[in-house]
Amino acid sequence: MNQHGGEASAPRLSIHTPADLDQDDPQVMQVGLLGPLTLRRAGQMITPSAPKLRQVLSLLVLQANSVTRVDQLVEELWEESPPPSALTTVQTYIYQLRKLLKLSDKASGGRGDDTPVLLSHPGGYILQLRSLLDIDAYLFEQLAERGRQGLLSGQVTVAADTLRVALGLWRGSVLEGVSTGPLLYAQVARLAERRRTVLGLRIEADLQLGRHQEITGELASLVSAEPTREDFSAKLMLALYRCGRRADALQVYQRIRTTLVEELGLDPATELQRLHQLMLAADPSLDAPSGPAPVVRAPVTAGSRPPAVTPAQLPAEIPDFVGRSAELGEFERTLPEVDGAGLRVVNLVGRPGIGKSTFAVHAARAVRDRFPDGQLYVDLSGTPSTRDVLVGFLTALGADEVPASAGEAALMFRSWTADRRLLVVLDDCTSREQMHQLLPGGPGCTVVITSRNPIGGLPGAVHVKLPVLTPAESVQLLTAVVGESRVEREPAAALELVELADRLPLALRAVAAKLAARPGWQLSRMVGRLSDERHRLEELCYGGFDVLGRLAEAYQLLTARQRWVFRRLAAASEQPLTINQISELVSMGRQSVEAVVDELVDADLVEERQTRFDEPQHVVPGLIRLVGLSGTLSSPWWSTDKQGTADA
Repeated sequence: MNQHGGEASAPRLSIHTPADLDQDDPQVMQVGLLGPLTLRRAGQMITPSAPKLRQVLSLLVLQANSVTRVDQLVEELWEESPPPSALTTVQTYIYQLRKLLKLSDKASGGRGDDTPVLLSHPGGYILQLRSLLDIDAYLFEQLAERGRQGLLSGQVTVAADTLRVALGLWRGSVLEGVSTGPLLYAQVARLAERRRTVLGLRIEADLQLGRHQEITGELASLVSAEPTREDFSAKLMLALYRCGRRADALQVYQRIRTTLVEELGLDPATELQRLHQLMLAADPSLDAPSGPAPVVRAPVTAGSRPPAVTPAQLPAEIPDFVGRSAELGEFERTLPEVDGAGLRVVNLVGRPGIGKSTFAVHAARAVRDRFPDGQLYVDLSGTPSTRDVLVGFLTALGADEVPASAGEAALMFRSWTADRRLLVVLDDCTSREQMHQLLPGGPGCTVVITSRNPIGGLPGAVHVKLPVLTPAESVQLLTAVVGESRVEREPAAALELVELADRLPLALRAVAAKLAARPGWQLSRMVGRLSDERHRLEELCYGGFDVLGRLAEAYQLLTARQRWVFRRLAAASEQPLTINQISELVSMGRQSVEAVVDELVDADLVEERQTRFDEPQHVVPGLIRLVGLSGTLSSPWWSTDKQGTADA
């Protein structure tokens, strides 16, 4: 064991940063987003200075090795008011970027080949990089996920070192000095929040390693910068307590309690109050650890029987979960009644903000006693590599070494789970190929997958589609956050409020959080603010609950054809339409319209309503409709596609 109480036998994770690469290699193009924008190729700094060019480059980098559509570039640069020359101007920017990259190649002595790095593609462009790890933001997310998995599996020293390297990649604010439109702004906000989360994990690892003396100053600065952030205050309290400064720790609690009451009208969270009570009682459980015991594991190979390690990786339960009794019952009925009944896969689907992740965790915790060999969990929204996910799973199960290839690691995972009853939760899955490699091999295992669209190709899979909450459940959720007395005083306003939020859990939480932060507001005041459709989505972005961002992200994933139909359908008011009516509206054939509408229904962006005698009718739900109304296509999808394929 090392001097910090680390694990003597824990395997260290190899970390490769941009500094490890041959900086003079003409095929290496490194991009820095975590601070001022930087672009380096063949050892030369070639960052463009023109504001619009920097904006285009930033969006291409964030979607490197995949298609950045022309309409995305137009939306980023001009939002809802593109000039008539928008497409031509975008082509000019692409031409200038290609010229810049070619000049850098010539300056390097012509050592590179003629392979273009900025490719044309039907409907858009692809910035081709040798490796996504050449982008500091992507490298940060990979290291952050690796550190998180290490922390979950008990490799605390490795986790702390990995998280520290990840945070060391930051040179300032994301895309500092770059103008940001709606697409870049969403990415900047996401990365900034991710950094705060990773910082919290690194501090947690340091506390587990007994480094409380070293981090008190850093925590004090963080608390001073964000005085209402309870997790940092809790960590500062614990660090001070372990330094023998109990009085100072209690003062931290009094300060945040006063701040929360005066600024937000809230009491500290239950966890923080409990920590305060434990400190008052000098509870021994708060004492600094003497050091975690060394992790002793028997040597294993891909075919050996795993040691007895029981992971429990499910995230914490939220205290105000409401409703979903029918869906919970359906979920439990899908589970095998006896051992050996075969691998069971449950695919939870639904529109953005419907609460798929929350439901998955709640449902999994309710049945965890049926899986005595453990529960594995991974959030795939950060697009971790398949092998990195398998490394986390196998390490949690007791493995010391994992094969270098994802295919071999998948085989090892199946071998290790062949005789176990495991519950595996794959949250926010987008790739069927990746998902297949993450399936366990045991016939007594169950896999829960959350995704926006149903994932096909899963033999025996059960798809559970989450609807919006009922009016009663929605009011119950509102009451749990804002308080029973306020809802009882204005029951009619409460009902109107939840309907304006579409009874969508994410939107309801945004409304409730804003009302909780403003105890003097009447519910009817919030009703008035939400009644204006022009600003409703903006009102529903509060306290980390970003309804607009989540819905807009789903819209960005649509193809040009899907967007055309979606926007025209959204603009057709809230009147349900048949396929024939939609076909006339969008000037497309019935068969083509049916295919597109089916895709939109699968994505839960369009509701299909069955009628008793006539053919089904289709309508865009309220909040999603507002996303479609945020702009209108000036030309049909086929016109955009044709112009977008023009080589700049």
